[in-house]
Amino acid sequence: MSVSDSAPLYLGIDVGGTDVKLGLVDDTCRIVATERTATCTLKTPEKVFQHAMEFAAGHPIAGVGLAVPGVLDSRLYELREVVNLDGWLGVPLRDQLAEASGLPSMVVNDANAAAYAEHASRLLGVQSLALITLGTGVGCGMVVVGNPHGGDHGCAGELGHIAVDFSDDALPCTCGSRGHLETYAGAGGVIARMVQLSGEDPDGLTPRRIADRAEAGDAICQKVISDTACYVGRAIGMLGQVADPAVVLLGGAMTFGGLETETGRRFLADVQKSVKETTLVQVGGNMKIEFATLGNQAGMIGAAMVARDQSSLSAFKK
Repeated sequence: MSVSDSAPLYLGIDVGGTDVKLGLVDDTCRIVATERTATCTLKTPEKVFQHAMEFAAGHPIAGVGLAVPGVLDSRLYELREVVNLDGWLGVPLRDQLAEASGLPSMVVNDANAAAYAEHASRLLGVQSLALITLGTGVGCGMVVVGNPHGGDHGCAGELGHIAVDFSDDALPCTCGSRGHLETYAGAGGVIARMVQLSGEDPDGLTPRRIADRAEAGDAICQKVISDTACYVGRAIGMLGQVADPAVVLLGGAMTFGGLETETGRRFLADVQKSVKETTLVQVGGNMKIEFATLGNQAGMIGAAMVARDQSSLSAFKK
């Protein structure tokens, strides 16, 4: 695809434990060029930034954004906690990125980058949005009043560790507490509830297979997915009563087929029902709950859009 020499582009860098995704993104969130490289071949921030600038060479780049996993210090732009990225802890990432690129640079948590991409693509302005990712775990990226929101300690949006079961026999969470959403709505929790209800051997069971069987009419699978929606809805209801976002999106690998299947559509409807049952009518009745649309490109796009908008994002000013 040809790119005008005068059209400004923004470089988005999305670093994960497996891949580094690079994208040149225009002012409308459209990707004009992209590349994926194994993280293990680049390893260090310095090599990632060098590779990214080589990828962008020759294009009119107006800013660079970096999306990283883990707990990001929102004042110093250093990672305080991260898995599978040796050598990235305590590194002044924004300063190093700015030095490597010679351009306005910004760093954002990957979940918040993905949320910001969805927010920017919908032209939501100063409205708030939460993007909940359902998969092995449960994550949440937040945009509050138009700004990506990481919290004072880099831990905003830990929706997976909101308690949704307060009973005496609430299931233990890997964090050491009990009754957390991730235990019930993460992939492991969905499989465990399937085993409990059906008595099946867990070997070979996956959320995708449960969704396929539900689509074919399996009543137990349908109940497991419906119960999952109820738990997710409870957590969204709590989030809604605190932050009152205009839009909440469901994404990740475990949306049970999304809008393409009856099972996915029923899952979404059950989430919406659960939210309305657990919130004030002004919250649940006005909150738009939909599936996310940008998939695994969202982090890359969001990083680029944060770079685009950094001058007007008060949350990111020094």
